Amino acid sequence: MKTIIFERNVDWIYCDPAGIMFYPQYYIWFDQATERLFTENGFSYEYVKKTYGVIGYPLVESGAKYFTPCRHGEKVELHTTVEEWAGKTFLVRHKVIHKDGSLALEGFERRVWAVIDPTHPKGMRADVVPQELRDRFVD
Repeated sequence: MKTIIFERNVDWIYCDPAGIMFYPQYYIWFDQATERLFTENGFSYEYVKKTYGVIGYPLVESGAKYFTPCRHGEKVELHTTVEEWAGKTFLVRHKVIHKDGSLALEGFERRVWAVIDPTHPKGMRADVVPQELRDRFVD
């Protein structure tokens, strides 16, 4: 599976008073990384909305396991990949790695391929992720 890697700065705005990154901030990074992963594979939100009628990738499950804290002023790498395609859902894995190579945390998001459906009470429904998209995420 293709993995994107990008460097992140642990800025003060992300940290608690002790200078340790506050855990909800990682979820913002996860969202950004998922968007970047899709965009870099040719499937920006604008493109999938126009081409497939996708309204988004709602979360149905998420979590993280924390190993060592990220601290103010530190530079870390965020590694993101789609680990599993399961019909209408997909599993995105994230790893935050310190510059010395040690693991700060592992996180995941299970997301739904949601398309616009005016006949559905909520205006959207889950649909199967197109194979042509899945194929772009394989090395």
